Amino acid sequence: MRFLSILIFLGLSVMGSAQYDPAGGLQGSLAINRNDNSIVRWADAAMVYRGWQNIADTSLGKVNTGDTRHAVGAADNYSISLGDGGSIILFFDEPIQNRKGFDFVVFENGFQWQGGYFLELAFVEVSSNGLDFVRFPAFSNADTNVQIENLAAMNPEWYKNLAGKHQAPYGTPFDLEELKDSTKIDLSAIYYMRLVDVVGNLDSNWARRDAQNHKINDPWPTAFESGGFDLDAVGVLGDPTTTIFEFSKNENFFYPNPAKSGSSITTNVGFEKAEIITLAGEVILEIEGGNSIDLQNISAGIYLLRMEKYGKTTIQKLCID
Repeated sequence: MRFLSILIFLGLSVMGSAQYDPAGGLQGSLAINRNDNSIVRWADAAMVYRGWQNIADTSLGKVNTGDTRHAVGAADNYSISLGDGGSIILFFDEPIQNRKGFDFVVFENGFQWQGGYFLELAFVEVSSNGLDFVRFPAFSNADTNVQIENLAAMNPEWYKNLAGKHQAPYGTPFDLEELKDSTKIDLSAIYYMRLVDVVGNLDSNWARRDAQNHKINDPWPTAFESGGFDLDAVGVLGDPTTTIFEFSKNENFFYPNPAKSGSSITTNVGFEKAEIITLAGEVILEIEGGNSIDLQNISAGIYLLRMEKYGKTTIQKLCID
């Protein structure tokens, strides 16, 4: 055991170049505690695409720990596992907007371990329309000569713009301003987010790379039912004393909701354009102007209802029985 501890200590000393902010709770860390009052709301819905327990041995099957209920609402230590290369799409009834400083924070269930930290990482992508996603430029300075094995200690200072770099109860914050040059998204209307598990395998057949084409080294294999990135929650940051989304909360109220398949829904304020969108991002109904929507050809399920009026856009969940 003493020999193992020495190896871990030496590994932390030589593996990687510490360059970015340290672990949550330490001086200079950018991490945000899950109880911070700058978090004003949380993701509203999610759809998961499970990855493998071991991407190099698919006979083991896919991960199955947690479900989408654990990805929405406040961070609470209950998470959903993505597995090797798995992903999850999150939906926000009200858009995340580019504001001064960080705009949202992602929570994983990493923990302090053997003089370092056990971390599992994911890329973060955002979208305004559910179809075009833009990835935050991620950076990894972890050494790529030695594979970080399962439960090996890591240093958060090796990573930037990778969800999971901070241990619970701290989350990794992101600033939409970094994506200001992208033409595929509207930074004032981010309704979708996709998290993609980083396969930390250094084998070129499976390796994932950062914005500088460096292989990203993180624990591998994690060949069990809860392997891969484990999402706890995504919190939206803002001024907790200010209400900025009154249009989406009060004006565009459709009823009844839940609605019956084959019926219709109505709003008393009208809209200039309305769309019904599946949780996979497919627009299945589009209407120009009016105050009601016919659901005759819409199957039972959970959808997103996107509405435009007065130059504003809002998205609300729509449940059809």
